[in-house]
Amino acid sequence: MSEGLYELVALGARYVFAALMVLIVLRAWRITIIDSRRAGVLRRLSPQTGLSGELLVLEGDGKACRGMRYPVIREGMIGALRRSDIRIRHASIRRKHAYFQLTDQGLLIQARPGAAMRDADGHRAETLLLGDGSEFTLGRVRLLLVLTDGRMAEEMDGEAADFPDGNEDLFLEETEV
Repeated sequence: MSEGLYELVALGARYVFAALMVLIVLRAWRITIIDSRRAGVLRRLSPQTGLSGELLVLEGDGKACRGMRYPVIREGMIGALRRSDIRIRHASIRRKHAYFQLTDQGLLIQARPGAAMRDADGHRAETLLLGDGSEFTLGRVRLLLVLTDGRMAEEMDGEAADFPDGNEDLFLEETEV
């Protein structure tokens, strides 16, 4: 291959790779916008879709850093497994760390045997009953529970929760960006 042809191919490849980089950035930006819109819709519909709140990371490091939010459904498992209902990716969180269930009194969390769980005061606990604004620690990750309906833990005295009767449309049609 001649030197002139080589320079021409190299210059063309440079522009092709620059165009690919711009395309990747634009697609990532578009996906981010779409995901944030979907998350907004889910937050507005959360009482109807089974979401009961979220866990906010107060102290953590690595992939579970401060400010991260994990959606909380009515019942499930907290752990590092991909199929966990709340997946917290941290070295101190076991694959199957704890089970949780939303009750009339609040969120009941039960740690698996040997899993580290502490209440707000730092005392080791096997079972915790948490209300809106309660803090606790799993492994070395400190979490804050924020319930969608804050009165669930404090004001519900045997009341039945308001659930849709099934006649309403729960999901809106998406619009293209």
